[in-house]
Amino acid sequence: MKNINIQWVTRDSTLFELDWLKEVIGIDGTDMDIHVVNHFEEFETNENSLVICSHAVNYRVCLDALRQNGKHYGVFLLSDENLAEQCEWLHDPGCVFCIRNYVHPMYVQHPKVMTIGLGYKRNFQEFLTRSTEERQLLWSFAGTPHGERKDMLEIFKDLRPHQTHNCSGFGAADSLTTRGYAEMLENSKFALCPPGQDSMDSFRLYEALEAGCIPVTTARTPRLPIYPSYWHGVMQSAEIYEIPFVIEDNWEKCLYEVKEILYNNKYEETRKRCRAFWQGVKRNWQYKIQGKLSLLDLKHVD
Repeated sequence: MKNINIQWVTRDSTLFELDWLKEVIGIDGTDMDIHVVNHFEEFETNENSLVICSHAVNYRVCLDALRQNGKHYGVFLLSDENLAEQCEWLHDPGCVFCIRNYVHPMYVQHPKVMTIGLGYKRNFQEFLTRSTEERQLLWSFAGTPHGERKDMLEIFKDLRPHQTHNCSGFGAADSLTTRGYAEMLENSKFALCPPGQDSMDSFRLYEALEAGCIPVTTARTPRLPIYPSYWHGVMQSAEIYEIPFVIEDNWEKCLYEVKEILYNNKYEETRKRCRAFWQGVKRNWQYKIQGKLSLLDLKHVD
């Protein structure tokens, strides 16, 4: 696909999702690369483009420039946790597709839209050992203990041994290091994955899967009453419909299900199913994204 520019329009110097983007787009082992655009003057309009962006930047000027130059494009929308993006460009004939994070009820059935998970933070995989040693912690959690998370921690506190690390906010100075977080997860059988501060979705669920944990999470929020669960909405695009990790209506039921898995000696079976599930989801997402890029590539001969 030499006729496509992959351009990430961002002001985030950490490039938080870089490793995840490379994996899910399928860049490794190809002649493709992600060109980071910090200023509009650096944006290229000579070829059709996959434009990676978030609501924090004025990416629409880039779409306008491609349109004015007669080029087609796809949009990879990384943010929109508040479901506020209008995505009016979906009506543009030059827009071939949109890949987005966060399930938006308005776009679940839209023919141009594919929703995928948030993935994992940059350098997270670097610190995973993939060790087969026995995990010492029954569960762990790292994050800000606000809202329902306080109730969650109270409900699970007597299930030992466990480890928690409280911090003051996302990416705060008192957060665990990436290495420390990866080590904690790789020593945990289960990982508690409550909703993010602004959305049902959370990086911690995908990082738990990547680290070989069994995620434990709730099914939905009043704001997003998706059935059978929000997570089925995320995974729908991967066409894998049986989710093996713990999803329940509330944290009391989550605790009951975790105990059922442990006391009925189903932990190892569930762990293996989660591993196979996650590998399948990533493989299918990558395959579908590659297909969309192929369509964009073909547009250069239109």
